[in-house]
Order: sequence, then structure tokens, then C-alpha cells
Amino acid sequence: GSVEKVLTVAALVDAGEVTPRTRMTVPPVLVRGPDTIKDWFVHDRIRLTLAGVIAQSSNIGTAMAAERLEPEELYAYLTDFGLGRRLHLGLAGETAGLVPPPSTWLPISRDTIAFGQGISVNAVQMAAAIGAIANDGTYIEPSLVKGYVGSGGAVTPVRAPQTRQVISADAANSVTDMMEMVTSEGGTAPLARVDGYRVAGKTGTAQRVDPEGGGYAAGGYTVSFGGFAPADKPRILTYVVLQKPASNVGGGTGAGPVFRDVTSYALAKYGVPPTGTTPPDLPLDW
Repeated sequence: GSVEKVLTVAALVDAGEVTPRTRMTVPPVLVRGPDTIKDWFVHDRIRLTLAGVIAQSSNIGTAMAAERLEPEELYAYLTDFGLGRRLHLGLAGETAGLVPPPSTWLPISRDTIAFGQGISVNAVQMAAAIGAIANDGTYIEPSLVKGYVGSGGAVTPVRAPQTRQVISADAANSVTDMMEMVTSEGGTAPLARVDGYRVAGKTGTAQRVDPEGGGYAAGGYTVSFGGFAPADKPRILTYVVLQKPASNVGGGTGAGPVFRDVTSYALAKYGVPPTGTTPPDLPLDW
């Protein structure tokens, strides 16, 4: 789903191809050979900044921006963010997800991969990828166990998680600013805001594959919201995934309020002080 858009934008910013203020003219539809890409909302030709593309979750705008990256570049960034490979957490049934190599891409693949339809992930993968943005561009290998207790009662810590720099700290900060606009009044998830804290996040609404016959028609939706707070000094990252909701079929309206409640509780539990800085005020259109 569209949570993946922040990874595409992170790659573009890190490669020096765009900034949050990059201006884009977004058409009503984007024709790619025999296929047509649409947005979740109906619109005429609109003028959005890149921050506006993320805040309003435009598939078309994201696909147009991704044209600035070669398929091999986009693939390299996504796999560096940890997608398409097992995490070896020790959880039964863990999937590696699916990030197809560029050699297998159809003409429309870069577009669908850029806005999150052309890949599959597990929740921990996506949480760790978002965590790389929160951690100044450094990917931290996720782990579940801090240490173990021996027969004599001594605690032995597990090895420190491996880390790698996926994008620069400056790029991560730029993407965080755009993710904060998602929870603004002009974004798709004002319901994800937490009182007193700056919140950075991204909505996702993914069509589910019909297990009976393929395609999407009968599969319903998986909606999600991934983000962190405080955005200016991240302490808590929360990734919410709802399978086939009967109502509020949207990442902002369905998963956003759950993110708000869970994150509010976690911030209070760990005594994280309220944000004392001013959130960014990026233009969403031009």
C-alpha cells in the first residue's frame, strides 16, 4: 500500500532528484500503454508539490516522480530498506515478501512499485523501513530478544543489531517533514495526530488479492498507517495494519485513529515529554 510511497520519495530525495518543494502538475489519469493509473480521489489537472503528493497520497504524482530513478536504482533502495528478504526473527511463517527484480518488470512495474501496489511486505519489514527514516537514514536490523538468562541466573545479551546507512540524514529529515504534512489538515490522516506531539506518518490502502481466482475484485482491502513521534526526536514507532475492515476503508480513517491511541499510550508509558518545537509548514500546492 501507499506507506511504501515514503520509501520511493526517500530514494528520490537521497539521489538528489527532488525536494519537498518540487513542483508537479498531476493529470486526472496517467496512461501507461494499455494500463491507466488513477488516484484514490477524482480530480482534474492539479498542481502539487512533492510534499503535497505525499500528504494527499497521489499515485499519479508518485509514479511521475519515480520516472527520475532508473529501475535498478529504485530496486536497490527498496532492498536496502529491507524489503524482499526474510528478517530471521524466529517467528514461524515469516515471509520475505515480494520485490521483483528489474529484469522481470513490465512497462508499468516501476509505477506500481513506486506507489506500493507492485510489491508485498510483512509488517515488521515495513516498520523497520520506516524506522530507518526515523533514525536519520540508518536501518537497524529488527530484533525481538534483548538477552537470555542462563542456568546460573546471569543475563547474556544477544549480539547488537546490524545497521547500515540507507539514505543520508538530510534526506531522512526532508522525508520526515513531508510525513508530518500527512497528519496536517491538508493531509490524509489528521485523525492520526497525537495532542502535544509532532507526528510523522503515512497512510496505506491496499487491494487484497482474491485467493480463489486471482485479481482484486473480491479480496477487500488492507489498510494501514505507519509513523513515529515525536517527529523532531523520534522515540515511538507504530505500524497499524487492519485486514478487510467493514467500514472506514482508508488508512487515515481506519488505521489512523488506532495509531493515535496506541502511540498516545506508549508516549505516556515511557514518559516522553511533549514536543516543544514548531512543525514544518510546507506548501502542498503551487
